[in-house]
Amino acid sequence: MKFYIETLGCKVNIYESEAVAYDLLTHGYTESSDNPDVQIVNTCTVTHVSDSKSRKVIRQLIRENPNAITVVMGCYSQLDSDALMKLDGVDIVIGTNNRRHIYELIEEYRLFHKQINKVVDSKNYTSFEELKLSRLHYHTRGFIKIQDGCENFCTFCAIPYSRGPIKSRDHESIIKEINELVESGVKEVVLAGINTGTYGKDLGNISLAKLIELILLNIPNLYRIRLSSIELMEVDDELLNVLEKYKDRIAHQIHIPLQSGCDSVLVRMNRKYLMDDFFKKVEIIRNIMPDVALTTDCLAGFVGETIDEFNTTYLNIKKIGFSECHIFPYSKRAGTKAFDMPNHLDPNIIKERAHKLQLLAKELKENFFMSYLGQIVEVLIEQKKDGYWVGHTTNYLEVGIKDDNIKENDILNVRLTQLMNGILIGEKISWNLKNWILNHTLKII
Repeated sequence: MKFYIETLGCKVNIYESEAVAYDLLTHGYTESSDNPDVQIVNTCTVTHVSDSKSRKVIRQLIRENPNAITVVMGCYSQLDSDALMKLDGVDIVIGTNNRRHIYELIEEYRLFHKQINKVVDSKNYTSFEELKLSRLHYHTRGFIKIQDGCENFCTFCAIPYSRGPIKSRDHESIIKEINELVESGVKEVVLAGINTGTYGKDLGNISLAKLIELILLNIPNLYRIRLSSIELMEVDDELLNVLEKYKDRIAHQIHIPLQSGCDSVLVRMNRKYLMDDFFKKVEIIRNIMPDVALTTDCLAGFVGETIDEFNTTYLNIKKIGFSECHIFPYSKRAGTKAFDMPNHLDPNIIKERAHKLQLLAKELKENFFMSYLGQIVEVLIEQKKDGYWVGHTTNYLEVGIKDDNIKENDILNVRLTQLMNGILIGEKISWNLKNWILNHTLKII
């Protein structure tokens, strides 16, 4: 039996798809996109566009492989399983749980050829669903799911309804999985969750900061931990102290969703901070990690956003100087509080504002990358692409090197020489040359 998985959305979805793939492989399946017997679509519902893209991918795969068993899982299927059950060719629908039972569900469908809907109310998802993962497509960086669910209920967001309440994974299970990945050659792990910073709040005896420290103490051979998206209010003193204490082994990249740079919009969004809070926390983080790459998400054209509110957001994004911004045009989400708010903006205005923020984001990213020209950085090599060995620095600068004497998972000193097509190009240097350059620079100064 051959299977194929198409994954949309976030790092958590990537992890969950990898875990499902691993489960099928252990049951004797092989993975192939060429005429698969089973095709699985892991959907996303973060925006209205995500819903549309999920449906498009499902229909396309059914057209291409009409005889395959089609399984739909993930956030979109959790919220709209009835619509998916009506799509001709969809055989099995699960939501954001029951992923560990996909093999059994496929076998059930093969036996009875009867459509299956295993979606249940996300409010009933009260415990973390353990998914076993001991293999990765790439052996340099591994995504580790440590948490699921969200209880913030931002007025624009459907995720709390699709993922349910906060659920944290047992820390011993996390450490065991990371240790297995490190033993297989993985150098960096990314701790991922739907609301990563809330890790442990449902368990009561652990926090994200404590988890990071336990991982680093128990797995000394782990080169680096990288955090996925974390909300501002979860960057507390305990976590900041851990960032300071272990900054040589924690990636200097922090992704903190902003969503809006204007206080009045943040209030309408039901965000839990104001801009003064954001500025103060950014200053503390930069004092700990002066080279930190601060990345963010922002919505353009939220309900009732005036031109003055938009301009305030624009100026504050520029003032903070994010190294990368993911800009999303606001889209109405049925079932969210914002859906029923008055004064929704014209779609053309939303599109125009999103475009302006995207241009600013492009400028900020280029400025951040350009500021590193001439510097020596440490790069973890991940893959070969378009004739270059490509990897990332601790602060997620993407770096390409042309050198035949490089292999995956090498950790190199690289002098950055130019910016080309959004990637910093550099040349490998030896430790001795690095020390000579640094000493020579110090003498000149």
